[in-house]
Amino acid sequence: MSDVITKRKGKQCVTVTLAELIQLATHAKQLKMSAKRVRSAQSGQHLSRLLGKGMDFAESRRYQIGDDIRCIDWRITARTGKTHTKLFTEEKERQVLLWIDMRSSMFFATQGVFKSVQAALMASYIGWNAALKGNRLGGFIFDDVNQHEFRPTLGRKSVLPLLQKLSEYERHLTKPDKLTATKNMDEAILSIQRVVSPGSLIFLISDFRHLSSNSRDILMQIARHSNLCLCFLHDTFEARLPKKSNYSVTDGQDEVKLNLNQLPMMQKYQELFLERKNQINSLSTHQHIHVIEVSTEDDCYEVLRTNFR
Repeated sequence: MSDVITKRKGKQCVTVTLAELIQLATHAKQLKMSAKRVRSAQSGQHLSRLLGKGMDFAESRRYQIGDDIRCIDWRITARTGKTHTKLFTEEKERQVLLWIDMRSSMFFATQGVFKSVQAALMASYIGWNAALKGNRLGGFIFDDVNQHEFRPTLGRKSVLPLLQKLSEYERHLTKPDKLTATKNMDEAILSIQRVVSPGSLIFLISDFRHLSSNSRDILMQIARHSNLCLCFLHDTFEARLPKKSNYSVTDGQDEVKLNLNQLPMMQKYQELFLERKNQINSLSTHQHIHVIEVSTEDDCYEVLRTNFR
């Protein structure tokens, strides 16, 4: 255990500093994020291949279930009468993109840390790992109103500006409507499509609220030539409401009362979360899209270490 989550108390649960994010570099280098295989949360925890941007032919071998059909060696297949696939060695440099959601809904948690803090920690681990292993790192950070783009760059200079911006985010006081939130998410996903290059590895870190069908279609298009890892953040309270009772909820300024004695309301709440979860998981049916669920109580270092092999 890295104890990054378990040691966070008080203000550390709702905010994160640049110094803390920089300190994660040591642990980040130990992760195998550059590995060619990632453990999928779907289809029986199978291992799926992650293709790199620069690929040099190494050899051919018999085709195995799960191999990319685009890599079939048709010449040897025709000669032997048995399907063979090409194996490639991956070049050191690869484009890794971070897509980080900092909208108002991310500044929430009932246990553990805010989703925004969890997102910053995950982005730091992934970003440091990519940079320290010689990959080009770029990304996008977006909130309810603005979007910040970081062009892919090599070295530490690719990580620090992104971490600086993440550490500057405070709890949002604005309360945008659903239309605004949906529009900004759509625009952020379109930005990926604009800059992504074939073979890129893209990490989307979000609670994926208001993910439109149009955005899901765009992600499927991007996955034709790149690999996507959807880090689905959620809080226990979002997934399942507590036992029937009355609760007070505050954003630090306003306070509202929640009456959870109404069964229809609780059922509707549960259905909405499951619908969102199913929409995300349905994307993982694509060979190059992988979903990782992360709760606000998880140690995100352990989540990444466990999912990547």
